[in-house]
Amino acid sequence: MKKIMLLICLSVGIFANTQPYKKDIVLEELNETMLVQVSLDNAFYQHTSKNYSDVRLHSTKGVEGYFIAPYYQKYFLNQQSLKANLYDRKNATLTYLFKEPFEIEEIKLHIEDRNFESSVDVYVDDVLVLEDGKIFDYSNETGGRNFTLKIEKVKAKKVTIVYHLDQTTSFYKKYKDLKELSQYLTIKSATFSNHMKAHSVFEHSVIMLHSNKTKKKVSSYLFKTKNIPFSEIELNIAEKNFKRSGELYSSEDGEKWRYHKSFTLESSTITGRSDTRIHFKIRTPYLMLKLHNQDNKALNIKSIKLFTVPNYLYFLADKGEKYTLYFGDKNLTTPSYELKSLVNRDSLSVKATLSKIEHLKVNVIKNNYLFFEENKKTLFIFVIFLSISVMAYIAFGLLKKEEN
Repeated sequence: MKKIMLLICLSVGIFANTQPYKKDIVLEELNETMLVQVSLDNAFYQHTSKNYSDVRLHSTKGVEGYFIAPYYQKYFLNQQSLKANLYDRKNATLTYLFKEPFEIEEIKLHIEDRNFESSVDVYVDDVLVLEDGKIFDYSNETGGRNFTLKIEKVKAKKVTIVYHLDQTTSFYKKYKDLKELSQYLTIKSATFSNHMKAHSVFEHSVIMLHSNKTKKKVSSYLFKTKNIPFSEIELNIAEKNFKRSGELYSSEDGEKWRYHKSFTLESSTITGRSDTRIHFKIRTPYLMLKLHNQDNKALNIKSIKLFTVPNYLYFLADKGEKYTLYFGDKNLTTPSYELKSLVNRDSLSVKATLSKIEHLKVNVIKNNYLFFEENKKTLFIFVIFLSISVMAYIAFGLLKKEEN
């Protein structure tokens, strides 16, 4: 009997906490099920695995589905509608003038005519940027229509549009008796537009120099980045006049290093030129910069600034539920949830934040983590079956005593 109870305790231990850290999600009370956007912080980055494979979202109902995604730049339409400053119908030429230079990548013509097809040439500041573009209206045939011209993005002060009504095409031969067919088009106006990105958004983290050394005219600067992801680095260098080439390395353990890219840093009070940033996207606990000094003194680099694109965790929250993130067990595998395919980041969501990090007691031997994670369903069924067997054994023993 004692052996059986011990086995049960060990089996239940399988499902004990393997995650050394947790953060509660601070969320306003909801009136209905909503998509929640949780802003991730540096403490979360510091103690999670590289691809967030260890992260688990829990509520009182159990494990919940989620996905993690970075902030993305939205596009917005920037446009101007103009009437032609000059319309030479004889030569089928329209000229549009802008008060200020304007970037263009799309032109939509507002045309009154129907049943036509035409090729179009577009000139920007007298330079040909589109040749033989096509506009048409097949109202009496298929009903199809296209009055839009696309060009490579270019800044324009003047735009000239020349159209060519080719009346030898099969379309015109088929509908040559239509009264609507004319020698020129009535173009009332044109809308010029471009698709602009929203401004980039970054979070900033200052990382102090951990150590540095110079050997054979090469200086190495080591930084512990706390696993914070970044896409750009800015160096805080005491000197004001320099130009050095260098290389960037990363490491998972501070011993084995991986080369990523070469770069050049420079600053001059004479020319006013300054470039102390390195563009590179990575998430690593250790970062090393190597600079080639030649016969110059080593640069005094005090710290670096990391530019991080904000990352968010998304999940569906129910009314009255509380949610907690558990993380830190690097042996767990990445879960797969359907939520990411059901919503998008443009969906209406409520914002939430993470509480302070809590360090938890881990009850399971680390060597067994992966096995338990991969076989937890089978083990759970085994525990239930074992529990039922023990209860049946106890009940049978009690009945036997009563009979005696």
